[in-house]
Amino acid sequence: MEQSPTTTQTKIQDKAEKTGSSLLGQSQTVLTPNEVATLLRVTSEQVRNLIRKHQLPAINVGAGKKRPLYRIRQQALDDFLDNSRQRSQPGTRKKFRRLPHGPDFFPDLK
Repeated sequence: MEQSPTTTQTKIQDKAEKTGSSLLGQSQTVLTPNEVATLLRVTSEQVRNLIRKHQLPAINVGAGKKRPLYRIRQQALDDFLDNSRQRSQPGTRKKFRRLPHGPDFFPDLK
């Protein structure tokens, strides 16, 4: 049974309110990597990779770098999604040029 994104988002917001994850109202909702993964329908490890590559801003609320506890602001996630939509627009992809043929390394095999 597949849930609509709005239902999933509502459940996450309800959970955030119950656990006290929201700061200063709805605009400062803080999500865990697992919650973001659920919204994006990817694995939590993919979300952590985006954080490590500095593509998705997050806050480390853990004690150190060995085992970080990331939290992602809802606004940062929205900005990330807006930027990824702009990059995926037709005509904005970077075109790769082919390299010219170099010397034949195995001339005897022809």
